Amino acid sequence: MSIVNGNYDLMQKNLDALWLRQKVISGNIANISTPGYQASEVEFENLFLDILQSGEDRETINTMASELEAMIAADDTTPVNQNGNNVDIDNQNVEMVRTQIQYQFVTRLMTDEMSREKYAINGGRG
Repeated sequence: MSIVNGNYDLMQKNLDALWLRQKVISGNIANISTPGYQASEVEFENLFLDILQSGEDRETINTMASELEAMIAADDTTPVNQNGNNVDIDNQNVEMVRTQIQYQFVTRLMTDEMSREKYAINGGRG
């Protein structure tokens, strides 16, 4: 856990979920021509938002969030095509780009957090 801010662990959880999402999207794209393949998706953000909106105190929210794990679920929202496959390449490409942008954003937040901590540890000297 970060000395200055306990959000470091939550950012790491987010990175783990985003990495898993990239892996799942890659698998979906790799199986675009596989008859009967059911696309998968990663659930994390909605689970995290449910925790944040639970009305619990900050300590309980942090505990609940630290125990949160991303989940892989079947994508049942995309229509099935002629061969029984439901991979939508356009949707998968959009999700891949969105996930990459989110991953870059969270890594930047973590880098900034570590820089602030280093600055504080060094007594405000670079």
